[in-house]
Amino acid sequence: MPIQNRVLFVLLSLFMLSGCGKKNWHSSWHEAGQAGDSTQGELLYAEARKKLEQAADLKSIMASMESMQRVLAADPTHREALAYLGNLHILVGTAFTVDQEEKISHFRQAMKYCELSMYVNPQFREAVKDGKAPWEASYALQTEDAPAMLFWVTALQYEFKEGMTLPEKIINVGWLQHGITFLDRIEQVAPEFGNGAVEFAYSICYLALPSLLGGDTNLGKSYLEKSISRGKGYLLPTWGKGKYFHQVTGDLESARKDLLWVASQKPEDYKDLYPWRMHFITDAKLQFDSL
Repeated sequence: MPIQNRVLFVLLSLFMLSGCGKKNWHSSWHEAGQAGDSTQGELLYAEARKKLEQAADLKSIMASMESMQRVLAADPTHREALAYLGNLHILVGTAFTVDQEEKISHFRQAMKYCELSMYVNPQFREAVKDGKAPWEASYALQTEDAPAMLFWVTALQYEFKEGMTLPEKIINVGWLQHGITFLDRIEQVAPEFGNGAVEFAYSICYLALPSLLGGDTNLGKSYLEKSISRGKGYLLPTWGKGKYFHQVTGDLESARKDLLWVASQKPEDYKDLYPWRMHFITDAKLQFDSL
């Protein structure tokens, strides 16, 4: 083993033994709210969704988050409002935050909101209360929990990509197996859900995991193609392929082609959640210009 590799191995071993950078899970089941005024909650949620479908910048996205909080003030168990608060924290973390610690805070807050959404499911909540981790209790989750499961996985992947150093990624890569557990549950209870987003999340997990932990490059590529096939009318799959897959594999010509295509699209022609749609187009332009 070359000297520099031995040094890296020793430093990484010390890093792992010290516990630095290790991602831990902390139960939040006891923070789950009690059912409130569901009728008022639904009315407020309809208003919040209207705002969300018009949110294109940080100010309007923050206003959408405040609207979702008003839903929860009326009904703390509104699972969609909880899940979409998680979704919006992911967006703020990746698109509007530079500081790494702030990014991590947004991604972890997103995971917490998604878990609070899952706790609306009483069987899931009891399983976690009895000591199971969320992924261990995923067998209790149902069709209505699919958004929270997907957004939880997405937040994890963004924390892994944008919030962790290389040693931290090595230490915590096994967390992506937990993501696969949730994705498997979505496939069981809501196989038509996601418009390609579930398959895209699968591809990220299988491409990032080492083979010893279940990683599979061919399977990752297969899921990426399925994502594009199922995601017609959505920008996510092609944006993701251009930003992540082609750049990681070194195929910059294909990356430029996909990113230029996304950057040239009209947002009104697609069906991704509106603020994400705008992010994909804006980010594709930035990515293309940097290659």
